[in-house]
Amino acid sequence: MDSHPTTSVVCASKSSAGEQQQHHPQTSSSHRNANETEDDEEGESGLLDLAIVGAGLSGLMAAKTISEKQAGIRFRLFEKSTHPGGILGGLKTRWITPHHYHAMGLCRELQIPLTTVWRQSDVSDARRPLQSIGPFREPSNEEDGFFSSLRDLLVRLESDRFMAELDCLCTVKYITSNGQNMERFLEKKLLFEASRRFFRFLIKIGTGFYPAELTVSGCLRLFRSMSSVRDLYDMLALQSGHLHPVGTAASWDVLTERLVARIGEQHIHYSTNIVQVEISSEQRSDIVSLTDGTGRRWRARYVILAVSCLDLVQISIRPHGPLYYQQPDIQLGLWSMANFTVRYPAPYWRDHGYTGCIFCPAQALICYESGHNQLSGTYFSPLRGVLNDTERALIRDTILRLLRTNFTCRTMQKPLDLSLEVHPIPFYFDVFPTFERCVIFASTNVSCWYRGFINGSIQGGIRAAILALLEIRPQTITFREVTDMQCMHFKYFRRRSAYERAWYAVNLASVCRAVMGAGALLLTYGVYCALVKADICSWWSNR
Repeated sequence: MDSHPTTSVVCASKSSAGEQQQHHPQTSSSHRNANETEDDEEGESGLLDLAIVGAGLSGLMAAKTISEKQAGIRFRLFEKSTHPGGILGGLKTRWITPHHYHAMGLCRELQIPLTTVWRQSDVSDARRPLQSIGPFREPSNEEDGFFSSLRDLLVRLESDRFMAELDCLCTVKYITSNGQNMERFLEKKLLFEASRRFFRFLIKIGTGFYPAELTVSGCLRLFRSMSSVRDLYDMLALQSGHLHPVGTAASWDVLTERLVARIGEQHIHYSTNIVQVEISSEQRSDIVSLTDGTGRRWRARYVILAVSCLDLVQISIRPHGPLYYQQPDIQLGLWSMANFTVRYPAPYWRDHGYTGCIFCPAQALICYESGHNQLSGTYFSPLRGVLNDTERALIRDTILRLLRTNFTCRTMQKPLDLSLEVHPIPFYFDVFPTFERCVIFASTNVSCWYRGFINGSIQGGIRAAILALLEIRPQTITFREVTDMQCMHFKYFRRRSAYERAWYAVNLASVCRAVMGAGALLLTYGVYCALVKADICSWWSNR
C-alpha cells in the first residue's frame, strides 16, 4: 500500500483518537532507554499474552482496562511515534460535549475538570449582534435582493430537512441495503446545488470519502457510527456545549498523561512501527508475530490493532488478511487538511460584527474563536504528499486571505503568529471486530458511537479490551461489562418522533417535480382543449 505521509512537526502515529496525532515537544529518549532491557528479554523468545498496536486513546484505554483487572496479563503497547496520545486538538478531537457519555465518565474518573469552549463574543459587551458565517450564509452583501434571500432560506430549509432524513435512515437497528450511489441519491433528493455542495463537503470531511465513492447504505453505516449527521455537523460547526480541559492551553495532553500514569511507562514501546502481523499455529493454538520496520519481532497470543484506517491499510496481515474497503480516490478534490491557530493583537472580527465562527463548504474552511484574540480551525486542500515550504506558504496565505474576505477586514492578513499542521484527511471503513479470533480491531462501525471523535476512541478501546479479556481471562469479565459492550449504542440512541419522520418524507425536489408534472399535465390539457375548441369552431363555420 502507498503510505500517506504527514507534514509539519507531526509524525503520523499509530493511534485512534479521531485517529490522528498531536505534537509533543519532548522526544522521549528516556522512554526508549527504559524499554531496552525489556526488549532484550521479550524480543525473540518471550511470549506476550496481548500486544496492543497504537498508543493513541484507543490503545491507552484498552491497556488501562486490561491493567485494572490485575489478572497477571503480560501486555505491551507499540507506538510508531515518540509520544502517546495521537493527534488531540485536530479536526474531530478538539472537544467533547455532555452527550459523550464515555468521555465524560473518563474525565470524571481521572479528575480532569472541563470547561466550555471560550468565546470572547459571549462575554463581551457588543453594541450590535454578532453573526457567524454558516454554510448557507456568506458574508453580507448589500446588493442581495429579495429573491437571493429567499433562495438562501430555501437552501437552508432543504438542507435541514435532508439532514433529518439521513438521521432517520441511519439511526435504526438495521440499515436497509441500498446499493445506489450516494451522489445520485443527493441529486435525487436535493433541488439546489448549494445544498448538494454542503453535503458533499460534510460527507468528505466526516467519512474521508466523496459521495461518488460510497453507496447509500455504506454512507449511512458510517454516519451511524458517528452518532448522526446532525451531531457530526454540530460538533464541527461548534454549535453549543463544547467542552475541553480547564487551562490556558486547553490541551488534552493531561488526559494522555494520566492514562499513561495508570498504565505504567514500562508497558509502552515508542518509535516502534509495526508493519507486519503474521498468524501461525503452534501447539494447537494461534500465535501472532509482530514485525516492525527494522525487522525486530515480538510474539503474542492476541493482538489489538488500535490504529487509524490510514495506518491499518499499511500493516500486512499474513498469511491472509480481512477484506478492507477501498481507499479514497486521490484524484477527487480535497485530500489534506491544515489545522491552524492564528493569534492577533485584538479581536478584529468582533469589531466587524462576527463571532469568529466559519463553516464554509465553498471555501473548504472551518474556523472558530479558540481563545483571547485567537482563531483556530481547519482548511482543506487538494495538495497531497509531503509538502514543501512553498506549498506550506501557499496554504498559509490562502487561510489569511479567506479570513480577511469572510470578516471583511484587511488587518486579518497581519497576525502576530500562525501555527500550521498538515495531515491527510482521515477516512473510515468497516471490518469485523475480530479476525481469526486472535486479531482484534479497536475501531469499527459496531464498536463506536461518535467514531473518529475522542468519545469513539475511548469506546473502541474499552470494547477491544473486553473482547481480548473474553479470550484470555474470561473469569475477570463482569456481566455489566459485557452488556455495556453489547448495548453501547443504546446510551446514545434517540428514537425519532412521528413529526420528524413526517418532516423528512417531503422534500423540495419531490415537490418541485410534482409541481412541474402537474403543470405539464395542465398545459397539455389546455392545449388539447384549445385544439378541440378550434376544431369545433372550424366545423361550425364550415357548416
